Amino acid sequence: METLDCIKGRRSIRRFAHQDVLQEEIREILEAARWAPSGGNRQPWRFVVTFDRDKIKTFDPYFHQPWVEQAPCVIVACANPHDTWARYDERDDCFVMDISAAVQNILLAAHAMGLGTVWVLSFSPRVVRKALGIPPHIRILSIIPIGHYKRDAEVEYGGMTARNDAKRMRRPSEEIFFFEEYGSPL
Repeated sequence: METLDCIKGRRSIRRFAHQDVLQEEIREILEAARWAPSGGNRQPWRFVVTFDRDKIKTFDPYFHQPWVEQAPCVIVACANPHDTWARYDERDDCFVMDISAAVQNILLAAHAMGLGTVWVLSFSPRVVRKALGIPPHIRILSIIPIGHYKRDAEVEYGGMTARNDAKRMRRPSEEIFFFEEYGSPL
């Protein structure tokens, strides 16, 4: 799959098939995350993987997003800020961007392998930390439900229907690309 096709073709998958994800598939996806860029090459990322459906069901006690609760696997994206702070100032939040780059690699690698993902920021870090034994100095930044899916599947949530094959809209390039000065289209 060509890189730009992979980027444009990736979707947030909100309904997973009842099919197991293999540990080897997750290892390959995490290898892509490991090669993400990071400030000062500090590599502050840490990833905890769980296939435990009982634990996964507890991760979102506030919103009960079905794509979290029904996922066959969840990757928890964490950071050790001390890795960054050892080189930079303690107020430096560069680790957040580092993890974001690694998560993007996860999303694209999974898509290229035919797996679906959704990047979730609405969850309970406290519950996730307790369920997975994550130490207090480690920041939990997001969770990534992952699994096999059917492109045309859909799920009801909050009075709306979320489709796996939903069309993604993007702003026109002239609204976001500028040349020489802000507001001058490229």
